[in-house]
Amino acid sequence: YIKRNIDIGANKSVLHEDLFLHVVDYDKVELVSKLVEGRRRETFIVAEAKLPQIELNRFVEIEKFNIMLQALFIPSKDRDAILKIVGNIKEETVRNTGDDGISQTVVAKTGIARVGDVTLPNPVVLQPHRTFVEIEQPDSEFVFRMKDGPSAALFEADAGAWKNEAMKRIKACLEKELEGIGIAVIA
Repeated sequence: YIKRNIDIGANKSVLHEDLFLHVVDYDKVELVSKLVEGRRRETFIVAEAKLPQIELNRFVEIEKFNIMLQALFIPSKDRDAILKIVGNIKEETVRNTGDDGISQTVVAKTGIARVGDVTLPNPVVLQPHRTFVEIEQPDSEFVFRMKDGPSAALFEADAGAWKNEAMKRIKACLEKELEGIGIAVIA
């Protein structure tokens, strides 16, 4: 939109120097004017990321959890470890054989028919799709838990730091794409 000068070119009274990009949040960017008449800004365009619904901070059925991990998270060592665990949980129960508040041990198949204790990794570092696809998705720490059902959950453990990182990455991407055009980017 900016590079093609779609609306700005038709309105010669507005120049690139009169505009700036505001990274409002991890999923929203606005192209706005400098203050008009010293009181208000004009918004030219708003870009909002269309994001998938990721079920965090609550337990979900194992099959749904497995699909969510495969479809909505970027492959990584921790994601693959969690998939291996949830893919081998017996349907009967998730029996806690140890839980110190940080790590949890559950019963899972370890061979064709053998069942053994497996310690759940915690915290895990994952990259869910939670911002614009054009940027690298930020890493986030999660606490991985399981319970009877069987069901599993990922609880956010980074206090929302991923949002700030996403905004920094969006800003950097826009600055690189618009280098030399003269539009400031703020986040």
